[in-house]
Amino acid sequence: MQSTGRRPPITLAAMKTPKHSAEARDSASSAQGKRQYLSHDNRRDMLLGVAADLVEHDGWAALSMSALAERAGTSRQLVYHHFSNLEALVAQTAWHIFNDVMEGTRASIAAHPDGLQAAVVSAESVTLDMPPGRGDALWELMAGTAGDSPELDRIRRNIRTMISNVWMEPTQQRLDLDTESARVFSWIIVMGFWGMRQLVRDGAISRDRGVAVFNDMIRRIEAGSPPQDKA
Repeated sequence: MQSTGRRPPITLAAMKTPKHSAEARDSASSAQGKRQYLSHDNRRDMLLGVAADLVEHDGWAALSMSALAERAGTSRQLVYHHFSNLEALVAQTAWHIFNDVMEGTRASIAAHPDGLQAAVVSAESVTLDMPPGRGDALWELMAGTAGDSPELDRIRRNIRTMISNVWMEPTQQRLDLDTESARVFSWIIVMGFWGMRQLVRDGAISRDRGVAVFNDMIRRIEAGSPPQDKA
């Protein structure tokens, strides 16, 4: 698997899943003929699907009001009707991309309440099986490389909080940590997983090898002694 390279960061000046791609294709097809009637909420969801598809293939820097209108086969006025400005579009596209991963992670943890390692193994495919471009877009949001606007920074911090919180309970239970330490430890584990994912994405290691090493790390952590209290 070859790396696509680092995408340029998004600036306001320049500025899930296969289902979203299907929505984008349906929208483009309908634009060639009579526009299909959609309710306000369905039209907004369709536009978000197209925006996510655009980011997946071309990066965050490609997302703009005019680019979305062109890709969706609609007018800029309609885009502005659903998103008041570019920051609103970027924010809602980010949450649209993130939501599927978050829900899949929650389901994996809920299915394995008694073991951190089992929950991690179950959750891995949620990220590793998503289209590479969508994973790249999510990584850029988490790592803070998608752009430097205040809105994107707020999204990054919220994503960190949400992911840390969802992993906090199993981490706290299995490693006997206090709440604050469990939240920090959870985020460190998450970032370790994404580091493995980037090695796989760049072709430095195979997926099987990356998963095996990461799972062994979690096994060793879970099997170890609880950390000592600070003196």
